[in-house]
Amino acid sequence: MRFVSDQPSETFPLAGLRILVTRQDTPDSSLSRMLEYKGASVLKTPMTQIRPPTSWESFDKAVLQASNFDWAVFTSRKGVTHCFSRLEHLELSPVVIFSNLKIACVGQATAAALAENGIIAGLIPEQFQSEGLISAFSQFNLNEKIFWLIQAESPREILHHALQKQGAKIISTPVYRNVPAEKDYPFLLAELGENNIDWILFASPSAVKNFQTILPAGFWNNLTAKPKIACLGEVTADAVQNFGWSVQAKPDIQDFEHLVQLLCEMNLGDSDSR
Repeated sequence: MRFVSDQPSETFPLAGLRILVTRQDTPDSSLSRMLEYKGASVLKTPMTQIRPPTSWESFDKAVLQASNFDWAVFTSRKGVTHCFSRLEHLELSPVVIFSNLKIACVGQATAAALAENGIIAGLIPEQFQSEGLISAFSQFNLNEKIFWLIQAESPREILHHALQKQGAKIISTPVYRNVPAEKDYPFLLAELGENNIDWILFASPSAVKNFQTILPAGFWNNLTAKPKIACLGEVTADAVQNFGWSVQAKPDIQDFEHLVQLLCEMNLGDSDSR
């Protein structure tokens, strides 16, 4: 039997909700903890795992050539974490490596991770995804400029291609990769089948894809009460909608704080209308 609380309050605006988190929490970024702090009951079932890249060869080579680059671009907080971890392994200082480069990144969380390591991003677009960076870079003359893209293995190519069209030269180095989580999901399927989940939160297209693969044929359509879906970012929302599903929540600012804030506002609004 599901736990049902009293009406949500300003102190615990998510009280009474069961929320599925499909990303892996990290020590410096825990979406689950934010939700629990607001009163939600959280089912933590990562759809992906973060692993080192298949090879560090391209990154290690780029590090030795960093003084020749014009820009370094970080597309996620995970990229910062794994980049700096590798530099520590190589016994190199991030401040020294990036001291002569212009720094661009996607999102305030990524910028904060850089700042924690003594690196200040000079370009942070208002739109927290690759499209935002593309728009921000349109104000610069990029012809013959060398860009070091520090990102996931097998990333979206939209930023790479857009910078090339503006005449930039691209050095792309993976510092982590997303792989499907290695676990069984009978408990999750039972919770879904018994209508025990109110919201599913997706933070990446890979999580959406892997979630789809664990569902038996026809399972979703046969649910008597489908969970609402919240997404971080347009790309993730597009991945959900490409499967024919609806997205009920997507914060304008692409970070976990604003995602949780939006859920709180929506749940309090729902309770006021009842």
